[in-house]
Amino acid sequence: MVSLQREENFVIIELGSHTTKAMQDVSDVNKLPTVHIRSRAGIVKQEETDNAEHAPEANGDSMSIDETNTEGQAAAEQTNATSRDKPADSSDQDSAGPNYVFGSALDSADGDTLEAVVDVFKNGFVNDWDVLSAFLRHIVTKELGLHIIRNTSGFLFSIPALWPKTDLENLTQIAFEDLNAPSIMVVEQSLMAAYGNNGLTGTVIDMGHDTVTITPIVDSAVQTHSIAQSTVAGAVVTRHLQQLLQADDELCAQFTDKQVPLVFAEALKESGKCRLQLLPDRANDAEERQEFEYDGKTYKIKQETLLQAPEIMMQPTQEAQMPLAALVRQAVLGCDLDKRAALWENIHIVGGSSRFGDLQERLQMELESTVLPASNIFALSQTRDTQFHSIPEYFIGWGGYGHWAAFLGACLAAKVALADGRHFVSRSDYNDSGPSIIHTKAF
Repeated sequence: MVSLQREENFVIIELGSHTTKAMQDVSDVNKLPTVHIRSRAGIVKQEETDNAEHAPEANGDSMSIDETNTEGQAAAEQTNATSRDKPADSSDQDSAGPNYVFGSALDSADGDTLEAVVDVFKNGFVNDWDVLSAFLRHIVTKELGLHIIRNTSGFLFSIPALWPKTDLENLTQIAFEDLNAPSIMVVEQSLMAAYGNNGLTGTVIDMGHDTVTITPIVDSAVQTHSIAQSTVAGAVVTRHLQQLLQADDELCAQFTDKQVPLVFAEALKESGKCRLQLLPDRANDAEERQEFEYDGKTYKIKQETLLQAPEIMMQPTQEAQMPLAALVRQAVLGCDLDKRAALWENIHIVGGSSRFGDLQERLQMELESTVLPASNIFALSQTRDTQFHSIPEYFIGWGGYGHWAAFLGACLAAKVALADGRHFVSRSDYNDSGPSIIHTKAF
């Protein structure tokens, strides 16, 4: 099918524990992702679902697990779809199945109408595959505006590290049977981050919401055996910041119940005011306060609090967790001796939690003062130099978005791989071999 070779049809979906990003059309790689949606779902109470069956659809952001994705679908068309338990485009809704809301519909939903709010992913892995299926169909049909029954778009899924084979097979099954994909490929976000920063070898530090993952890559090969992870990531920083804010009596007095909500701490963390400390601040500087606008009000936050919040990633308080510099060292020293110099000289920091001010400078200072001198005891081939890389300047649309390098890398990979049958899994491949075919194709 000729349309499959058109870059305008390619769809990129990057799965993230906090935010999932997506875009159709990779013909212009200077474009940013068009879809940014929180990776969570609201499960609508059954009585609300029953009431909705007798009323017109009021909000287009809800989706049943077996909801139709096209209008006026004929029963004859349904019989041609590949069978899971029920095709994704079935116009017969399962009244006993759960109904989900995502995105803006979830943000504006009345809490009394929801049975629960669940994360699609936890620590980089799928919480519930039925929820993921509905989530992906929502992205494809509601956010990207594609018709599943007439889908001609090849999909590239960018996934977190260390997914087991069974998870890859489940994702493959969802893509072909629920999204009606004509072709797919699955890539690791760490490798895509290196590609986005114009690298084939390096150490990728992915600072996410649930985990910080350090992945060595050598000549486009992910060194899975050397991957190091820590659960002290963005979510921990948010909770730590909330505790620091709660200890500030002057700030707490500005809230009606004298309790700092978690959403306030998260908004403050995302504001860019938090940063890492390079040199000790003077005592009077630490007591200074910065103004922060939130929900129409102005709050004054201690400078000391803004410095202490991200510090927990560099020096975790839990004994079981390693400092970030030591975690990077562990990942690099797990690789072959002759590859370590290149890994130190090509470091890529990505992920939403990498946006704290002075993070790169702080990490470089710690690596060069503690880790690298100690590594020289192994061989003369070791290096005492660290170099950090970011998105090249010629990608003019990506200035200031270095933390999204993995998505740019996925767009670049799609331009090559989704146009070459050696790299993607086609529907005929899937029909012949089943979900396990995904393990035979790689880029």
